[in-house]
Amino acid sequence: MAEVELNVQRYSAEVSAHRHAHHQLVLPVEGALSLSMHGRELRVAGLSGALVPGDARHAFAAPDRNRFLVIDVPHAAAEQLGAAPWFEGTAGEPIALDAAAALLVRAAADELDGGGSVALRRQWAGLLVLTLAERGERGPRRAPEKLRRALRFIDEHAHEPLTVADVAAHAELSPGHLHHLFRTVLGATVQDRIAALRLARATELLSGTDLGIAEIALRCGYADQSCLTRSLRRRHGVTPAALRRAARSGRPVAPRRGRALPRDEGA
Repeated sequence: MAEVELNVQRYSAEVSAHRHAHHQLVLPVEGALSLSMHGRELRVAGLSGALVPGDARHAFAAPDRNRFLVIDVPHAAAEQLGAAPWFEGTAGEPIALDAAAALLVRAAADELDGGGSVALRRQWAGLLVLTLAERGERGPRRAPEKLRRALRFIDEHAHEPLTVADVAAHAELSPGHLHHLFRTVLGATVQDRIAALRLARATELLSGTDLGIAEIALRCGYADQSCLTRSLRRRHGVTPAALRRAARSGRPVAPRRGRALPRDEGA
């Protein structure tokens, strides 16, 4: 896939304006961004992102504490994903994030904030761009339908004891062909997608509920609590209990930098 740049950005309260040749996705993690484009005012916050098409002049400002995931998508990359009509036809409209997409956005931001290898950023970019585009009315019709079917199935069933064979069977593909599609179109693997969603959901439940750790592990698709613990240790260098304590004290856990997306465990 043509090179896609993915970064975590923080904006100032001072209004700035510019344009760039590439398309850009601005996805909220924390706070709100005011974005003016094509004579329309957008608010990027909560479950509402924005797509800035290439060459569109836009102004932006964020008066309060904020954090956004910004993905720069060259025209060639949009074409390769079959998502060019979506990028070109969604200007000035908000992008609604569903639960799975919002979880992936936050997980990517936490992983890449302040670091992350080029390979890791490209993996996340591929996962996110096609996730968002295939949900749009002008989604990637040239991206293989069976790949899009596999992505939807993973989003809906990642919390279950899901295997690559399960996903391949639903998409009516062999496991090898499915793996090839993920690698060539997304630059990631089926396990990457499953593991990212599971860990993001587990982190959300650990931070925002009083559910037991063992119950959270089972709800998120892990075979048992130890599988969740190993995944969190490898990704963040902490245990589930430590992550919960940090969330409740308001001290964010600093993720380890430059690692690959977490491999699935307990499937």
